[in-house]
Amino acid sequence: MKIKGPTKGLKTICERLGSPYSIRVFDFEQVIYRDFGNGYDLEVSRLNHNRKDFNATVYVWNTKKPIVVESFPNIDSFEKLSDTLSEIEAKYSAL
Repeated sequence: MKIKGPTKGLKTICERLGSPYSIRVFDFEQVIYRDFGNGYDLEVSRLNHNRKDFNATVYVWNTKKPIVVESFPNIDSFEKLSDTLSEIEAKYSAL
């Protein structure tokens, strides 16, 4: 199965989020990724398109098991995404 490359829209969102976010392939999808370096990481899914609509899902993973420990569906704006990621960072980067 050929995996579509990251779209301009996905690259723009990732750039707006800044470091330490990157684009990676998970489950045959281009996603925005961040590793907290402590056994937890996150992926932002459903944004690899160039449409104006915004409907992301964020998954927080325990990489030692590996299992999803939390998910945040129906994120409908960049501002909501940014706020959600800030909350996740505060919770998981200190563990």
